[in-house]
Amino acid sequence: MAIPIKAIPTLYGEEAARLRRKIDEVEERFASRPERDITKEPGYIMMRKIIEKSNRYANLFR
Repeated sequence: MAIPIKAIPTLYGEEAARLRRKIDEVEERFASRPERDITKEPGYIMMRKIIEKSNRYANLFR
C-alpha cells in the first residue's frame, strides 16, 4: 500500500519576502560572528583527556 505524497507548501508575496529577510539576517549574523578556537574550550580539553586515557589503556587488552 502506497503512502500518499503531500504537496510542499510554497510561500508567495509578503510571506516569502519576510522569510527571505529572516534568512538574510541569520546568514549575516553567522558571517559576522567572531572566530573561536575550539581547542581552548573546557569541553574539548576534557574530551581530549578522556580519549588519550582510553587509548592508553586500550593497548593493554590487545
